Amino acid sequence: MRIEVQSVSKYRRGGQPGDDVVVVLPGVMFGVFDGATDPLGTVIDGIGAGRLAALTVAAAMASLALSGRAAPMAGIEIVAHLTDALAQRCAPLGLEIPPSTTAAVALDCGKNWRFLSVGDSGFRLNGKELYINTKIIDAVSTAARVAVFKDLAKRMDLEHTERAARRAVLLGFDVAVADGMVTAQSADRIIGETIQTTGLPDHAKAVRLFLKGGIKTQFHYANRADHVLGFDSLNGTLPTRNERIDAIRSKPEISSIEIFSDGYPQIPEEISARAWEEAFYQAELNDPHKTGDFASVKGSTGEEFFDDRTVIALTDL
Repeated sequence: MRIEVQSVSKYRRGGQPGDDVVVVLPGVMFGVFDGATDPLGTVIDGIGAGRLAALTVAAAMASLALSGRAAPMAGIEIVAHLTDALAQRCAPLGLEIPPSTTAAVALDCGKNWRFLSVGDSGFRLNGKELYINTKIIDAVSTAARVAVFKDLAKRMDLEHTERAARRAVLLGFDVAVADGMVTAQSADRIIGETIQTTGLPDHAKAVRLFLKGGIKTQFHYANRADHVLGFDSLNGTLPTRNERIDAIRSKPEISSIEIFSDGYPQIPEEISARAWEEAFYQAELNDPHKTGDFASVKGSTGEEFFDDRTVIALTDL
């Protein structure tokens, strides 16, 4: 087995960790845990809330895998175990926004590999089979940010445009209007366009409420099976939407495994950490603000890439 790992913080200058956590335990498990960056910038004991969630869930998953109990457990039981670990760590903190994370894990089960994930970190098997969840709420935030970015770019430089567009979707259009960054009419128009481009006219009220409040309110939709913008998340409450990936494959079927966070805007053809990095920088060159082919909830600035990024590439299996 050849093991390659690449994990890069979104902070360009280094010295400050991002929210991704990687676990490499050959013969046991490999995992990527992508903590959600807290819109309020919450820090606990020197650790960002997203990284705290990722570290907590990674430790719980590693301990469970090392005990030998994970392989035969039902997927919902593993998820419940991780949820309990995060709740025990974070509930006493009384935070406004519950720390949350994804998890994407490849368990070595002897004759088989087991692939389990919650959230939008994904897998690629044999260089071609993709397993990844997407969230409609991210599509909504992306469409709105791209629209407000293009609107603001008409009257300010791109660096300030990026910061203002981020603020609009993170803290909400009500804040952007109160700041005088966009007019009430522009905000209403952008929200209306977003409702149409995401195909959600039947849920216009829900989309409007979310965009006015911003991503800082997104936790209200986590693990809700009753809402169009709902999504499964590891945040201390049990995921209810059954959106997890849980697949078992025999080892002879698998020649390579890649596990990655959503900080890579495109997937390379080649199976290597180097190829993933090359694909990342090509996307940065072609669409640094992530408003075109690689549209995203955030773009890159002079101080930060648009997200942390992590990949594990396992070959020669």
